[in-house]
This record gives sequence, structure tokens and C-alpha cells, in this order.
Amino acid sequence: MIKPVLTKLVPKGISASFKTYQILNFKYGHLQTAQDWACIDKDGSPIPWYTYPSIDYIKQLDFLGKEIFEYGSGYSSLFWAARCKSLVSVEDNEEWYNKIKVKLPTNVNYHFLNDKQSYINVILNNDKKFDVIIIDGSHRYECAVVAREKLSETGMIILDNSDWREKTANFLRESDLIQVDMTGFGPINSYTWTTSFFFSRGFNFSPAYDRQPVHGIGSLKHRES
Repeated sequence: MIKPVLTKLVPKGISASFKTYQILNFKYGHLQTAQDWACIDKDGSPIPWYTYPSIDYIKQLDFLGKEIFEYGSGYSSLFWAARCKSLVSVEDNEEWYNKIKVKLPTNVNYHFLNDKQSYINVILNNDKKFDVIIIDGSHRYECAVVAREKLSETGMIILDNSDWREKTANFLRESDLIQVDMTGFGPINSYTWTTSFFFSRGFNFSPAYDRQPVHGIGSLKHRES
């Protein structure tokens, strides 16, 4: 007799809302990341300070042979370093730089540069072009202009907070890149924002698994027969 009574007391909408709360706060780990002010998943592993939809997409791709450049460092640097061939990262906050550098593995070339032009142009010191360029630090428009020259013909640029960076997003979109926006919640914050991917016309990354897309966190697993 208890079950019918509870069903009447708890409307379906509230039950569904509570499940959503559980997925976001415990399966994605948002509650812990907000409490600790640290970009981590439910298991305590580092993740970027991007939206959850964009992180879910990144996890579907194989980066093992890829070379990555990152404007703005942090838990994202640890996340990328564990997935790619090599990572070059630049930071202009000395306190944050000193905190992160002791955690990085040997496949990361990490720079501290607080001079604006040196920070923007450090990517030009590399002869190679990069498969992935992340713009998530200071001087984003100026970094985007320089980064476009160093992007591989099969690669992509990731611009975080693109909904706040209209000029930067517009430049990348008009430079013959394909823009895909991923808006949603992410680590730490109590609001949604947008992380955008700007794909080269020849974008060519392999899936990390035997299928794409894989089932997302909190999804109902089903596969076609």
C-alpha cells in the first residue's frame, strides 16, 4: 500500500527532475567540483573547464597521435596530456603556472609568459602545425588570429566561452572553419555557457571506440539489432 501513496505524493515531474539532479550532481560530479572549485569528474579525474556536452564529444575521439596547443592551462592540461602525443601549453598567471607545472607529465612543453605579445605569438615558435588548438586563456581574439595560421588542414580549434566572445567566434567562422556550438552546464559554474568547435574542412579524426556516438552519461543504453 505504500507505493501507490508515494506515487500520489510525488508527481512524475518532480521524480524526473530529481533524476536530472542526480545525473548532473553525482554522475557528472558537478556537486563535488563546485564544492572543491576544481575541474574534476565524479571519480576525481581532471577535466577541462568546458561545457559537459563538449567534454562528452571530445572523449569520443582518438587523440593518441595528435599534437595539441593550448592557450590557458589547468586541469585541462592534465586531461589533454593523458590523451595526446604532445601538448604545448602557455600560461600568464605565475601562481597558477607554478601550481600546475609540478603535475604535468613529460609530453607537455609548458610556458609561463606574462608579456602579451610573447604569450600570443609563442605558437609561432613551432615549425609544425597543430591538430588541435584550444583558446581558453587571455587575449582570445588576438590568439585566434595567430592560431589560425598554425592549424592543421585536418584539425580543429576549440574556443571556450564563445557565447561571450562574439568577435573571436565570428573571425574563426569566417576563416573557412565550420562552427559547432555546444551549450550546457559544466564544472564548477551554476550557469550554462558555450564551448565551440571550429573544424577544418578536411577534419579527420578517428573515433576512440567501435561506435560513435557512444552512450552519454545518464543515457538509456540501447543499440540497433
